[in-house]
Amino acid sequence: MSGPPPAFKGDLTWDMSSLVSFWIVGPLYGINICVFILCAHVLHMKGLSKWNLMMLAVAAVQFGLATGHVISIVVQLVRGFGGTSNRTLYLLDQSTPEHLAQEYLYITNSLFGDAILIWRLWIIWDRNFWLSGPFVLLCLATAVTGYTALIDLSHLSAIDTVFSARVHNWLIASWSLSIATQFGATLMIGYRFWKAVKWNMNSIRESRLAVLWILVESGALYSVTTIFLLGFSATNTGGIFAAALGQISALGPTLIIVRAGLRGSPSSSKLTPVKGSISAPCGGQPGPPSQPNNRDMESGTRLGRSDASMVIHIKRATEVLLDGSEREDGDTSSPDARSRSSNLPEYPLEYSDL
Repeated sequence: MSGPPPAFKGDLTWDMSSLVSFWIVGPLYGINICVFILCAHVLHMKGLSKWNLMMLAVAAVQFGLATGHVISIVVQLVRGFGGTSNRTLYLLDQSTPEHLAQEYLYITNSLFGDAILIWRLWIIWDRNFWLSGPFVLLCLATAVTGYTALIDLSHLSAIDTVFSARVHNWLIASWSLSIATQFGATLMIGYRFWKAVKWNMNSIRESRLAVLWILVESGALYSVTTIFLLGFSATNTGGIFAAALGQISALGPTLIIVRAGLRGSPSSSKLTPVKGSISAPCGGQPGPPSQPNNRDMESGTRLGRSDASMVIHIKRATEVLLDGSEREDGDTSSPDARSRSSNLPEYPLEYSDL
């Protein structure tokens, strides 16, 4: 048996596609190791609060699933290219325990990634069940179609392949639902951020745009790879994208925490109002916060500004974190400061809770 014929000119053979996909997984797993270590470091430096511990536990579960995924790949590599007399026949048999383990681990990791994204959507939209409910249903439908495909895959005969209609159609449905979840939830999160950007002062606007891009860029790797897998699903080359997704599904959510943490550490003052002065022209938009000296804090002088400027001293700022808890920092001493503080919507201002 030579395997499925190439679907188009330039399509890889079944054996070559399997070999390339096996070797791609190795470097991706190495990246996962580095990102997970960085994630643990970022959360530790931020402080192991209840919510940070929860995020670390979720990242550890996904990393564990990615580790099991790469182990199943190594087993197939050893058996297919060194432990069997008919390599193609072994690689075509999708019902072997090691191949089923690879697929179950990938589907489970993918569902974890979708669930984390829906959780962020729920938090950012003020725990709105009506808004997040449809995405929960999409995630459940992804699980049903994905696991149904794997159950059918386990009952394939030795001469059947993953391209059989009873398996392939369920996989197409699962990938399509996952893409819909990723794009829809990311779009709703982006819209919520965008609504807040135009009403906030420049420093907070910058911060929230940066957080938005972190969410979009880190999630785009998984979504784009899934789209390629959907497009090449009827070809031998599609196996490369399928194997890669087993690692990318764990990489995206963890990478968001790392990128936001590394960006927020040197300039955390941009994420939230801090004790200090905000100077702005009267009737204009406030500028970035500055650090006053003790005399300025006590007397409320104008820090050398012209008569057309004002100074607002913020002694307390309350921010709502992504986990829903509140953190206070001093007392607001002016009605204008209170007004601006109360207009800040509930967005993820705490990078470790992303």
